[in-house]
Amino acid sequence: MKPEEFVLETRAAEISSRANPKVTGYAGLADKKRREADRLFLAEGVKLVRDALDARFPMREALISRDAAERSSDAVGLATEAARRGIAVTLLSDPAFEKISTEKAPQGIIAVLELPSEGEGDFDRWAAGKRLFMLDEIRDPGNLGTILRSAEALGVEGVILSGCADPYQPKAVRAAMGTLFRLPLWITDDGAGCVLRLKSAGRRVLAAALGGDDLILGEFEPLAGDCPVIGNEGHGISQSVLTAADGCLRIPMEGRAESLNASAAAACILWEYFRAFRGASDGKRDPSGPVRERKEF
Repeated sequence: MKPEEFVLETRAAEISSRANPKVTGYAGLADKKRREADRLFLAEGVKLVRDALDARFPMREALISRDAAERSSDAVGLATEAARRGIAVTLLSDPAFEKISTEKAPQGIIAVLELPSEGEGDFDRWAAGKRLFMLDEIRDPGNLGTILRSAEALGVEGVILSGCADPYQPKAVRAAMGTLFRLPLWITDDGAGCVLRLKSAGRRVLAAALGGDDLILGEFEPLAGDCPVIGNEGHGISQSVLTAADGCLRIPMEGRAESLNASAAAACILWEYFRAFRGASDGKRDPSGPVRERKEF
């Protein structure tokens, strides 16, 4: 499609200068402080923009490069759909688009999305009835996004992020592959407090760590209300969360490797729980709510 035709069809605004305030503002969203100040983040590429539209995630604006308007029917289709929904669309010169993009090979389409207010409100209400998983001090954004993607795929309905990397950092957004638009998150600096709230609701919180009271994955019965915890790639789970948890969960291993990386460990644990409760949607198992009386491990 010729850019002029695209502008007429979508009523898109046009920006050519890299120095335009909107361009510099959106480029600044690579920085966490700017994301938090503006309450915006970016999702880039055909798949992520499509996922955001499919999920009806709050979208402020769709940005398309001049090259994509001419050559990419996928990008044009997404921008046109955004315009149809009343979302602002802006056609950018290729240099202006490249200033905003964080991709090595941009696909020419970016969604400007509203940053959710996660970690605000009533934690007990947010957690109720969800299959939960907790991540403690996961600092690598790529690892974080990968784990969130696995969590969604394996039936988790809410993830608690305690002291973790920003899930809306570009690398995390890419690695999560659209999961951020569908999976509820609770972002906090008080992981131990969340653990205590879960325990008071009758849930069991199990920390993936070596301890004197290890439960070995595959050798104990997962409970529907369990909340497993995975810790930092280097030093593991923080002492405050470890102390607050009911007990330790260990993944059995052979060979000389001392541990798995965080994303591999998360996938192993989540698969075991998925396997135990995958019939829940058919009414065979109940995955929600408090499932036991409080007892110590």
